[in-house]
Amino acid sequence: MSFSTHTDSAAMWIDDIPLSSFETVTLIRQQAALPRLVQEWVLDKTVGHIQIDADKQQTLLDDYRNSNQLTSDESYADHLQKRHIDENLLRKILIRPYQVVRYREERWGPVAQSLYLQHKDSFDLVKYHRLQSGNADVMQEIYFLVKDGEESWDSLARQFPGAPSDATALQGPIPVAEVEAPVLEALRQSEPGRVSRPVHVGSNIILVALEEFQPSSFGDEVRKALLKKTFDEWMTQECSRMLNKSRFPE
Repeated sequence: MSFSTHTDSAAMWIDDIPLSSFETVTLIRQQAALPRLVQEWVLDKTVGHIQIDADKQQTLLDDYRNSNQLTSDESYADHLQKRHIDENLLRKILIRPYQVVRYREERWGPVAQSLYLQHKDSFDLVKYHRLQSGNADVMQEIYFLVKDGEESWDSLARQFPGAPSDATALQGPIPVAEVEAPVLEALRQSEPGRVSRPVHVGSNIILVALEEFQPSSFGDEVRKALLKKTFDEWMTQECSRMLNKSRFPE
């Protein structure tokens, strides 16, 4: 017995019971998994044509087996069965990150420096002290302790529950894009060494003091990060567009 009266061909079988394409998609929608499905579909259409040479594929497969301790053919076959995939699908999974990198390079690599100049500020680095807690009273007390110089940042960091003996409040240098917008705004409005007033981000109260901003430069790491950022933004927009155009049978 199937889950519906739709008669389209079976997409899969569960305990020898055919599950139609309509039923499969309905279950995916019930689990709110449609965005992930669309993302995988868009990735297939976008990078699936990019060839990764056979030697590289074999190396990836060998590394996968070694890292998962699949030394025997029996353990390997059992592993594939438990994941409900075959070796061809596993190869497809393993080469996907390399296809994505190749696609990013082919599409945006030639204009990477121009893109960098447009988004340079987001790759600048910041170094700063930071402490946070969900307890407003505690953070208010800490604010006055560091502001008046009664306690050091690192000393306070080590007093938080569960903190290691070598805990530090110093962050970075890290890309400014990794810092929450309200915290970054407080740092930009501050001077080095000055303790900013507590910043609320969600349920946390965050206390910060700027050390320094460091301008970025267009090196290999920034280039890779830029191409990844550009691709991720494009994927988000493309998946949203595809989801908005999705239609389902009644």
